Amino acid sequence: MAQIIPNKKALAEQPLKVGQPLGAALAFLAIDRAMPLMHAAQGCSAFAKVFLIQHFHEPIPMQSTAMDPISTVMGSDDNLMQAFTHLCSTQHPKLIGLLTSGLTEAQGCDIESSVRLFKEENPKYKNTAIIPVNTPDFYGSLETGYAGAVEAMIKHLVVSKTPSSARRKRVNILVSHMLTPGDIELLKSYVEAFGLTPVVIPDLSLSLDGYLAVQDFNSLSQGGCTVEQIKTVGQALATIVIGHSLDRAASILVERTQIPTETFAHLHTLEQTDRLIMLLSRLSGRKVPVNIERARGQLCDALIDTHTQLGGKKAGLAMEADHLNAFSALLKSANITLSVIIAPCNQPQLVSLPIDKVQIGDLSDLHVQAANAKVDILLSNAHAQSIAKEMNIPLLRIGIPIHDEFGCFAKSFIGYSGIRNTLFELANLLRHEVHSIPVYHSPLKQDLSQIKVGVDYV
Repeated sequence: MAQIIPNKKALAEQPLKVGQPLGAALAFLAIDRAMPLMHAAQGCSAFAKVFLIQHFHEPIPMQSTAMDPISTVMGSDDNLMQAFTHLCSTQHPKLIGLLTSGLTEAQGCDIESSVRLFKEENPKYKNTAIIPVNTPDFYGSLETGYAGAVEAMIKHLVVSKTPSSARRKRVNILVSHMLTPGDIELLKSYVEAFGLTPVVIPDLSLSLDGYLAVQDFNSLSQGGCTVEQIKTVGQALATIVIGHSLDRAASILVERTQIPTETFAHLHTLEQTDRLIMLLSRLSGRKVPVNIERARGQLCDALIDTHTQLGGKKAGLAMEADHLNAFSALLKSANITLSVIIAPCNQPQLVSLPIDKVQIGDLSDLHVQAANAKVDILLSNAHAQSIAKEMNIPLLRIGIPIHDEFGCFAKSFIGYSGIRNTLFELANLLRHEVHSIPVYHSPLKQDLSQIKVGVDYV
């Protein structure tokens, strides 16, 4: 059990934490025809948009209520009503994700009452779901904001009754923020390989996967899980939950649908992936497909191939709790020592990490502790690049934001092929530190330079 060391600094010198509003916006962007609406000043939403645009290299639909000093002091309900009316009448979204900020939380704005009042006064917009979620950026992080948005969607869209019919091939999958669009795409291919139909909530693999749409620009999110699919989750055969940050959302879903649910901390190790494949085989009644068995064999071979490069190396990690849980297990399976672990905020799953202590802090803490521990590699977001450069060690970029590389959203870290690719990437990053084996010279080898051509030695 890890000891959690609290953060006692008055401020963050090199921030690691990404705020709750951005995490919640990410979850809503994975819903088809959705619009995240931040109840804040314009600069707050613009800051979040810049992060997401730099990470995904895609246009990001997001609006704000454009609070100013007067509405901050006198009340901002009018801003909300105007924003709702404008979006519903001009953009016609299927869902509006209403997010708060530190400004509106300090003001004491009751967004639940505002949404209820708008619905009562404007019944013509009843087909637009408005999901309020409290996301103060002075508390929590991207992970808690994302999880809060998923919980809010389940609370407001899933009814509490036993479904009248069931779709025996449908499988619900609740995914944590740690899964990239590439991860989700691979996960869906596993489910489909057993003849099952996956419904991923939220589904970034259809909304922010780098797809160039044929139709004209749309101001709403394009692709993702639909509102109708969320409303009918009770008709599924089973639910799979990936990531401990979604435990509360899973418990709410179980309470309302009574569907059998399996929870996975991650899918970043051979053991957890095996467990998922066996579950899918049991649910479908089918044998494991040959291509998946071959992929497993390829991963086992990769573990053998890379163990000389990775074994005994020391790593420093700074990321969200779900990511820490997943990558600490992956590194441990490759015999990499976990020397330093930094988390942006305290979460229940941190105590189970395989290390003596976990520091709640920022990237400056990572820098100091990694230098003292003389780690060989860092795992964090792109903001840790300057630290890795100063320490002259490699950085494996994980999480959000990653603004200095292309295709980060397309990478897959889970499943047999994803774990295999991650092991190869880690080994290649660390290869410059491994000395090559010197060429063997036999002591019996003759010096050919001393032999004269044409001379008879008999």
